[in-house]
Amino acid sequence: MDQGVDLAALYVDDVIYWVPADRPTGQVAEAPVEAVDSVYIPNVTTPWLIVGQISDLEKSRLSLIFSAPPLVLPATSWSMLDPTEIQISLTEFVEKTNATRYVFLGEHSFAGLQAQEVVGLGDSKVYYFPRFISTLTDDEKPLKMAFWNALKSLM
Repeated sequence: MDQGVDLAALYVDDVIYWVPADRPTGQVAEAPVEAVDSVYIPNVTTPWLIVGQISDLEKSRLSLIFSAPPLVLPATSWSMLDPTEIQISLTEFVEKTNATRYVFLGEHSFAGLQAQEVVGLGDSKVYYFPRFISTLTDDEKPLKMAFWNALKSLM
């Protein structure tokens, strides 16, 4: 009756199967495997982050705005990110990235964004403008001024 089980072979894959004597062979319950989700968090190395689907026209307008006093931000001080790259909540995103000033442009569905208000989250400030600057017409001068004043308040 001795089948000669090699005990060292049981440890090859660091897995040992044990069936208690009081359970029939076909009723062994397997332990559930919990999946660990790894969420991608973009690497932000600039103090200012612009989040939106930014076109080349929008980028050139932002370059002009950020180069005008009192902002005068060099191109190395701000970066852009597509909102589809954010896979976590707004609060967690702000906590886990290195920027201190966040400007959300265009349509967004992040909970906690309040249109045309500068909101503090921890040590960071977040501003949400529901339009793109390149879409504003000359008749919408109050909106342009509201955007400009909000950027100045982020300084």
